[in-house]
Amino acid sequence: MSGIAGTSRGNPPRIVIYGTGQFGLAIARLATQKDWPIVAAFNRAGPKIGQDVGRLAGLDRDLGIIVQDCETSSYEGLSADIGVVTVSNRLRDNLPAYRRLMNAGLNVICHGTEAYFPHGSDAALAAEIDAFARRMGVTFTGGGIWDMSRIWSGILLAGTCTEIHSMFHSSITDCSRIGKAQMMFTGVGLTVEEFASRNLGSLPALVSYKTIPEHVLTALGYTLQGSATTVEPVIFADPIDCPLLERAIPAGQCVGTRIIAEVATEEGVSARAEIELRLFREGEVEHMFWSISGKPVTRVRTEREDSGHASAACLFNRIPDVIQAPPGIVLVSQLGPLKHSSPTRHPHPITPAS
Repeated sequence: MSGIAGTSRGNPPRIVIYGTGQFGLAIARLATQKDWPIVAAFNRAGPKIGQDVGRLAGLDRDLGIIVQDCETSSYEGLSADIGVVTVSNRLRDNLPAYRRLMNAGLNVICHGTEAYFPHGSDAALAAEIDAFARRMGVTFTGGGIWDMSRIWSGILLAGTCTEIHSMFHSSITDCSRIGKAQMMFTGVGLTVEEFASRNLGSLPALVSYKTIPEHVLTALGYTLQGSATTVEPVIFADPIDCPLLERAIPAGQCVGTRIIAEVATEEGVSARAEIELRLFREGEVEHMFWSISGKPVTRVRTEREDSGHASAACLFNRIPDVIQAPPGIVLVSQLGPLKHSSPTRHPHPITPAS
């Protein structure tokens, strides 16, 4: 068990926030609501350094935790159980954060696509992270909304079958909800030719979506044989308004990205994933879908109205499991289904000040 002894006595987890963007500050609000102490907060150099986390998070008071420069601050003497990293989707970009926190004796949970199934994204780097975590006696886990809606939903669905021939996973995500910069990354507003010239099929941030079916198949006991990923533009036959660009996207231009992943196993069971990050037509709802061809044929669909809160909530609710897990890389599929965190002591939820 890698958790600091205090948590085993029923005390709330002590948290370090590494990255004070959207998800790091959401964790700060949730921790304050649940009376889970925030011990320290770190961020890259910029205007957030020296500010109180409570004010940055939109709360109506100081928390007494000042954001420190992640490059120049000392990590010695951090009396905490876990560091929550919300910096990048890339393992390699986050590596300095992992090393600093784990070297200080902290478990790490990371909000990042490559962190869910590190061996499927960068096997050599995953082995390095695993060895370092074991040496420090701490746990490393990737977490967030994929935990429940992409990974555990597929695992649980398989539990209804006596035979599995193939699996299929799909989702649509409103790319305009994640900000203009991230929306542009998905190719919104490009021509088909411009989309092709960007060679998005080689970008790790998109290719890493193949790790969803890889993760689920591995958790179900199958042996991965190979995988292939294709990235293509999503095109609508009719124009669609794009408020973030303050214009309409004409018919035939790109409204987002579709990632198609095909995964094969030595046992003959295959999986296909079709992930769309795009603009939404009126009435569409973000959702994730799994179906299994087997006995019986079975399906499950998960809808969400606030994906940002859902992702932060899944990350936050995993914290106790990670603290209690053994050292090394531990996948969310190895931690059991996600559970609700302990009831809050507050009669009403804390919301950011207007």
